Amino acid sequence: MNQQQTLTMKELPFDERPYERCLRYGPEALSNTELLSVILKTGYGGKSAYQLAGELLKRYEGHHTLADIFYSSVNDLTKTKGIGPVKAVLLRCIGELCRRLSKETASEKITLSSSKSIADYYMESMRHLQQEQVRAVFFDTKCNLLRDDIISTGTVNASIISPREIFIKALENKAVFMVILHNHPSGDPSPSADDLILTNEIKKAGEMLKVPLMDHIIIGDNSYVSLKDSGVL
Repeated sequence: MNQQQTLTMKELPFDERPYERCLRYGPEALSNTELLSVILKTGYGGKSAYQLAGELLKRYEGHHTLADIFYSSVNDLTKTKGIGPVKAVLLRCIGELCRRLSKETASEKITLSSSKSIADYYMESMRHLQQEQVRAVFFDTKCNLLRDDIISTGTVNASIISPREIFIKALENKAVFMVILHNHPSGDPSPSADDLILTNEIKKAGEMLKVPLMDHIIIGDNSYVSLKDSGVL
């Protein structure tokens, strides 16, 4: 075990303390453990915040360790010894700020003509979801985003998702065009048979009501498939 893992934060050499290193070199110089220790502030049972951060990272260790930490539920986070409700809420709030920052940055580039801009806008808010979620996104005559609505949470199945409900919302918002998005928790955005059936049903309803479905975008793990770009629509 190295020295940094056994000493408390105050006992670490000055240049190895996360706060001091951040002030001197900037946050980009800190490791994931150091960054988390700054956020957590305190440890437990004689252990430092640095040690607690290390235990938290080890518990969620994997391909998306940081995302798994910041997007986990409060209940799941508090299963880690030393993480109480206050620390768990803090971590969740940081995760939400990250999502909103990503969405805010992407919002400046969102256009109806670009599937990538729409996928980028919703990527962070949808790619970490543990269940499939369907969203309808509505646009005006100038292709400006009016609003979006969550239509369904759970398995995407054309038999339980009603085009009627989608188009009631579209008409309420005076939408001229619409786009459907949903995520695949597996991370693979390849469309399923149900995805294609749902797309076809919404497309037909849109043609009848003069509110065309311009795209159906499936969000994966930092990847997406546009059914318009794929030639399905």
